[in-house]
Amino acid sequence: MERIVIFNDYANTNAAYQNYGIEPNYGELQNYLSEGRFLVEAQTYVPIDPRNPHTRDRDIEHFWETGWLVHSKVGAMAGETYKCDFDVEITLDLMRTAEIVKPDIIVLLSGDKDFIPVILELRKRGIRVEVAAFPNINAAREVMLKASGFIDLSQYVDALKHASEYADVNEEEDDAAEDIELID
Repeated sequence: MERIVIFNDYANTNAAYQNYGIEPNYGELQNYLSEGRFLVEAQTYVPIDPRNPHTRDRDIEHFWETGWLVHSKVGAMAGETYKCDFDVEITLDLMRTAEIVKPDIIVLLSGDKDFIPVILELRKRGIRVEVAAFPNINAAREVMLKASGFIDLSQYVDALKHASEYADVNEEEDDAAEDIELID
């Protein structure tokens, strides 16, 4: 069975989910990405807003509850907003994982083209690098082309929406059938 490690660039992934108009469930996403493979570890990198350091507490707790290893750091003020870049930390952890864990596959939840050099280096070392992102939202074309494989999260989300709508229709039909039985 292939050994897999997942790395989530939370700011990139979460912004894409918001652009797509849905609330992410990272526990389900982790299960989807690792299905049929042995999940060694799932790591996420969560920026903390220095203006309100507890905003992400609920998200971080949910990550811990669903088996993610959480890395967080407080960002620095940048005008009216803040900046918190994890690219260096993620890159270092990707390389450390390649050397120590030696997984068959690394899934990178980010379409940020800043990761292209590390993606190419990991591939040279014989590790399959799959990028999971939303095309046209957070996935640079170069990243999709240079990764070993691309997981289109819009297809995953659309399938979830369809399954949810199907469940809602079935539930309505069941309720209608119960109403008919009551009339008899």
